[in-house]
Amino acid sequence: MTRDFVVGIIFILSLVFLGALTILVSGIPSGPNDLVLDVGFEDVSGLKPGESVRIRGLRAGSVEQISLDQTRGLAVARVRLWEPLPPRDGYSFKVMAASALGGSYLKYIPGSGTPVDTEHLIGTASGDLFGEVGSMLAENRVAIKKSLDNLHQLLDRLKAGDGVIGALISDNTIQTQMKALIDNALSVAKDLKDGRGIIGSLLHQDSPQQLQVNQLLSTLLSDYVQFSEGPGMALKDAENLRRINDIIAHIDTTTTALATTDGLAGRIIHDEALVQSWLDITTDLKSAAAQLSPTGKGALRVLLHDEELREGLKTAISAIASISEAIEKGPGTLHSLINNPELYLEARETLTLLRDSTEDLREQEPVTAFFSILFAPF
Repeated sequence: MTRDFVVGIIFILSLVFLGALTILVSGIPSGPNDLVLDVGFEDVSGLKPGESVRIRGLRAGSVEQISLDQTRGLAVARVRLWEPLPPRDGYSFKVMAASALGGSYLKYIPGSGTPVDTEHLIGTASGDLFGEVGSMLAENRVAIKKSLDNLHQLLDRLKAGDGVIGALISDNTIQTQMKALIDNALSVAKDLKDGRGIIGSLLHQDSPQQLQVNQLLSTLLSDYVQFSEGPGMALKDAENLRRINDIIAHIDTTTTALATTDGLAGRIIHDEALVQSWLDITTDLKSAAAQLSPTGKGALRVLLHDEELREGLKTAISAIASISEAIEKGPGTLHSLINNPELYLEARETLTLLRDSTEDLREQEPVTAFFSILFAPF
């Protein structure tokens, strides 16, 4: 086998590989279920025969040929779809740039609803990638210029040392302070990593502080579980919640009443006249207490602090009690008048007769006086 023969075999195999790759890229040969459509474009924007047709990013067909239609005044691309997806209302054919290095493909959106007339399909082109970038830059020229101006002003301020970053760049003192701050932060981080200090000990695995914190957390978790199973369950009960709500409502009503002049407590808090009356009463009570003290004045003070008078009062009360006891037990006139109804009635009749006699004497007195005056000369 000669060298030229080997080179020829390799060349033929390369052609076969390129052909297969071309067929794969350009599309699968037509089948019985393929749908062929003619789409008109004002500008195909570099679309070539063999480019793919994509639906939602998936290859769904290919562009077979592109020709000029003088009647319609458009460039017509014959499109072969491998799936029966005819255009409907809202359909779209759009030429898209494949990458910044070139190439393109046809983006197809079948739409939905009622099928449309396939004789007058129209597509659009987005232009190449650099054209789109140029259009975007042209549309945002003012915003881009403003952004560049702001960037230029920012750089000028940084150069002049304005602001924190500008001072950090131009001020040696601030640079020194920032360096010291960074060094301190690194030192703190190293101490934490080495387990120094309380926080470092907490971060250090199986340190006493970490074990204590874990034990504390376990205790808190245990207490929470006990609370959930005890008082916590009571709080979850609907009846208890209703009672708690009622208590809160009563407290709210009470505080509302206290905030107004309704009721005695509210008036005591807000009514200045009533408060002043209470203060006057308190002052009077204080004055009365002072009068009742040993250094005060008045009969009550004497009764409270004079031993002789108090003993005399006790003797008088004892005497009155003895008299009352004697009257109750008898004998005697008062006892008879109180306990003997007949004697009471006789005494009442006697008093009645005495009253009548007194009235008669009062009526006879003017007549006696008249006769005394008349017969006085004789």
